[in-house]
Amino acid sequence: MNLLEDAWIPVRADGSTGTFRLLTYRELLCNAGNWQVSLPRDDLELACVQLLVCMTQVMFLPEDDRTLRTRLAEPLSPEAFAAGVAPCRDWFDLDHPTQPFMQTRGVKASEDTPIQKLLIGLPEGNNHAFFNEAGEVRRLSGPLAAIGLFNQASNSPSFGGGFKGSLRGGAPVTTLVAGKTLRDTVWRNVLMRQRIEERQIKMPGFDQDQPTWVKPIKEKETIHWNEIGLVRGLFWQPAQVELLKSEVVAPCDVLGGKAVPVYTGFRKEKFNFIVEGLWPHPHGAMMMSLKKDTQARRFASFTTTAPAWTLLSEFVVPKSMNDRDAKEGSTPAGPVTQADELGDGDLHLLIGGYRTNQASVLERRHELMSLAQGWSDDKGRLKQLVDLGKEAKKALRGKLYFAVQGNKDKGLKGIGAAIHETAEKLFYARTENFIHETFSNVLTFKEWKGAKASFTKQLATHCRTIFEELTDPYAMKPELIPVIAWARRSLNADLAKMMEGI
Repeated sequence: MNLLEDAWIPVRADGSTGTFRLLTYRELLCNAGNWQVSLPRDDLELACVQLLVCMTQVMFLPEDDRTLRTRLAEPLSPEAFAAGVAPCRDWFDLDHPTQPFMQTRGVKASEDTPIQKLLIGLPEGNNHAFFNEAGEVRRLSGPLAAIGLFNQASNSPSFGGGFKGSLRGGAPVTTLVAGKTLRDTVWRNVLMRQRIEERQIKMPGFDQDQPTWVKPIKEKETIHWNEIGLVRGLFWQPAQVELLKSEVVAPCDVLGGKAVPVYTGFRKEKFNFIVEGLWPHPHGAMMMSLKKDTQARRFASFTTTAPAWTLLSEFVVPKSMNDRDAKEGSTPAGPVTQADELGDGDLHLLIGGYRTNQASVLERRHELMSLAQGWSDDKGRLKQLVDLGKEAKKALRGKLYFAVQGNKDKGLKGIGAAIHETAEKLFYARTENFIHETFSNVLTFKEWKGAKASFTKQLATHCRTIFEELTDPYAMKPELIPVIAWARRSLNADLAKMMEGI
């Protein structure tokens, strides 16, 4: 299967309500159809979009904003498509005899790995977080194998001890801009040349810049981040992997349908190399911090159960460290910065990643987040809303934690049960919808003062309601009334301070 020629993109027409089919890359870029990616797993959908963005970025890089706007408005001509893919035609063949897509021929392994491990979250059948039973996926078709290979290499933890992870770290958050159609989405995330250069990414040309399966990483090689070109970085494969193709055709266990060529497993092999520094990948927010007078950089990741809106400031708002007193900074993903500079109004973000514990995946996190027109006019306002939400949660959790622990010096007996942890979960669950509605409402930035006041009042109401619900059962015990009253009074004081700011 060649990603440049064969039908492999799983889509539905009419906003995902139409008939399912596999689309060719040529059809996607050269036609104006209303397609959307359609797969049973949200992480694979995002990986498919990101793979298409990377392909388009390297083969059809716009020279300026005028060219980019033309690409957004009009499908590519067949001639332009043919010219763009010509230099890379052998790079995207999943079964190429010597340089198969994101693979290494001749991988040596003591045992074969079940194909299921390409679907992140189910490593070799011993983690059942996203499947009903071990071994549920035994066969993957070419489209799913290609998407899975790319996702494993780009967005997930490594295969485990001794294997290298992605250029962005173990489990980075991917941030892309969503468009009205799949073609629109792809082009909105393709950066024009100057913005690639501003991220300090090399573009030496196809003769020198080739993916790792075409020009392999050398054993024990030390690579400085600024030696990695655009093509190599976007399609970085840190592991030596080789798919195992079945001798018989069968239905894909994810897509179903008729019998097709399938893959039942793969071989993986450890090899060592070192990447010095952090390659500035354009599809994630980069965080900077000052440690011992040295600036450390990393990509945003989901480290707690907190929802994605708590990181929205980092995803959208650039924060410089040029200030002498600045200890932290952030750089949004390239497509977000580009959307800001193009000034097209509303911003719809595709945000996805995994929460992990080393190589184990604990949770999948993928969602669409919208910001109303005006989000970029005064970014300080967006940050204020995020900070207010986080401040309210902190006050609620902190005061309930006091009630749980009590205070011997004040003679206050604690509740004992960990209701502060329950409170945090309830706060996120009950506030998420209205927080998203606030971000996406045009009046939020158009009528700022009133919107901020309403937002703060709703946060305070939720905090008080949750506090009462969780403490009421314990208020029946006279010895716990004092600590509950103290915590309630302290919470109200904190919420009153929040209200003073509006």
